[in-house]
Amino acid sequence: VLLIVEGTKDEFDLLKQIFRNVLHYNYIEKNRNQEKFKNYDEFIMKGNENSKVIVINSKNSNISSIEKDENYLNEIYKTLYNEYQIDIKNIRVYFIWDRDYASNPAYIIESLIEKLTNSLDTLDGQMHGLLLLSYPCVEAYIISNFDKKTLFLKEKNLKKYIKNNELKIEKINKHSILNAVVMMHKSLKKLGIKTYDLEDFKSYSLNIFKKQELILKEKDYYYLLSLISIIFLDTNIITIKENN
Repeated sequence: VLLIVEGTKDEFDLLKQIFRNVLHYNYIEKNRNQEKFKNYDEFIMKGNENSKVIVINSKNSNISSIEKDENYLNEIYKTLYNEYQIDIKNIRVYFIWDRDYASNPAYIIESLIEKLTNSLDTLDGQMHGLLLLSYPCVEAYIISNFDKKTLFLKEKNLKKYIKNNELKIEKINKHSILNAVVMMHKSLKKLGIKTYDLEDFKSYSLNIFKKQELILKEKDYYYLLSLISIIFLDTNIITIKENN
């Protein structure tokens, strides 16, 4: 699994806690500020030796970097193949991004949603991966690990809210990860999305985007929503049991 993020610290801290410290997968990362990949392999759980989670970031934090700096990503893909024998065409790829209306234009987001529809398959030879646009990705995910009720916050500074409520990344565990899935579903239901297809997420992602934009226009805030939990469902790390 390859996760492509926009930031240089918070996303790495969060994903390292989840996939290395809690789930015990072979965790590999490369920050754009680092020259080489760093491979964490000292805590691999038996049975997970061949399962790798790779986290990298884009050339810059603007969402247009996904397409504009495609050569930068291609060079990283080549390194993954040469050093780890990982063929990008055969692994699931996720782009984890904030909506951030101040710096990410709506027309670029809609264009990327049209193209990045599935984590595994390439659409007509286009860029490979699934865009998980969140509101916002890290902060919403941290809050959803520990809060069983809150679907929206008028608080503008979520980092301060997290700090004041002592919602620490290092406290995330398997139980809180499950709670985050539940909270994601609650937020999606609030947006009128009760079911979705991860084989082609485009229409659902566009629906989420348009409804969140309408909520922002009417109420001056987004529903608190992180789609990071989609990764666990798409890879069957977490499965949902249907009620009889």
